[in-house]
Amino acid sequence: LHKAIRRQRQMCIRDRKKDSFIKKSILGFFIGLAVIVPGISGSTIAIIFKLYNKILHALANFIKEFKISILFLAPILLGGIIGVVAGFFTVQKLIDLIPFAIISLFGGLMLGAIPSLRDEVRDIRLEKKHIFLLILGFVIPLLMSGASLLLSESTDIPESRLTTDFPSMCIYLILGILVAATQFIPGCSATATLMALGYFIPLMNSFHFSYIQENPMVLLIYFMLMLGFILGCAAVSKIFNFLIEKFKGVMYFIFIGLSLGSILCLFLNSDMIQIYRGWVSSGSFPYLDIFLGIGLFVCGALIAYQLVVYMRKKNKAELQDNNCLLYTSDAADE
Repeated sequence: LHKAIRRQRQMCIRDRKKDSFIKKSILGFFIGLAVIVPGISGSTIAIIFKLYNKILHALANFIKEFKISILFLAPILLGGIIGVVAGFFTVQKLIDLIPFAIISLFGGLMLGAIPSLRDEVRDIRLEKKHIFLLILGFVIPLLMSGASLLLSESTDIPESRLTTDFPSMCIYLILGILVAATQFIPGCSATATLMALGYFIPLMNSFHFSYIQENPMVLLIYFMLMLGFILGCAAVSKIFNFLIEKFKGVMYFIFIGLSLGSILCLFLNSDMIQIYRGWVSSGSFPYLDIFLGIGLFVCGALIAYQLVVYMRKKNKAELQDNNCLLYTSDAADE
C-alpha cells in the first residue's frame, strides 16, 4: 500500500512538472506577444495562470536564488522569444491592413481579462477609497495619452519622430523602462503604452533591413530601449514584489483602473487620430471598419473571459488535487 501511494505521488509530481513547463511556456508566449501586440497584457495572463507572484519573486531574487530562478524563468523566456517573433510578423501586417478592427480586437481582449484582476481582491469589501484608487488608475493612462497628443508634432512620416539627439536618447531610455513596467502591471500592454505616446507605429515601421541600412543610427535607439527595458525589469520587479506583499488590495484596484483606462487609450492616441482624420477626409462613413471593429471587440472580450473562466475551473481542480495529495501523504505517514 505504501509503495502504491508513493508511486501515485511521484506520478502526480511528474505530471505537475510537465504541466508547469507547458503552462509557463504558454505564459511566456503571451508575454512575448504583449511586447508587440497592443491589448495583450502578459501580467494579466500570469495572474490568470496563478504565476504572477512567482515571477515577481523569481526576478526580484534572481541573484540570491539564481538556480531556482533560472529554472523557473527559462520556459517563460523561451515562450517569450517565440511570442515576439510571431507577434512581429503577424501584427505589423494586420495593423497595416485593418488598423481600427485589430485595435478593437485587442481592446476586447483587455476588457475580457479584467475579471481575473477582480478575482485577486474578491474578498475585499468595496469602499470609497477603492473607488478612488480605481479612478486614479483610470486617469493615469488618459493623462499620458493627452500629453502625447499635445506634445506630438504633426507629420505625415511617423518615422521622422525617431531622432537621435541627446534628449531623444533619454526619452528612449525612459520608454524602455515604461515598457518593462507594463510587463508587471496587470491590464497594461507595452504596445498600448507606446501607442498612447505615439511611438508604436514609428518603431514598428523602422524595424526593417532597408530602413536600418538607410538609417544605421536607429540601432542606437534600439540599444537605449533595450537598456531601459533591462534596468526597468530589475528595478520594477523588486518594487512591485514589495508593494504587492504589503499593499495587495491597493495595488490591484489601481491595476483594474489602469486596465480600463488603457482600453480607452487604445482609441485615443496620435496614431489612431491619423486614422480618424483619414475617415473624415475620405468623405464617406467607414461602415466596414466600424462594424468589423465592434464585432472583433466583442469576440476578443468573450475569448479572454472564457480563458478566465477556464483557468478558474482548472485552478480549483488543481487545488483539490493538492489537497488530495496532502491527504494521501498523511495516510502514508500513519
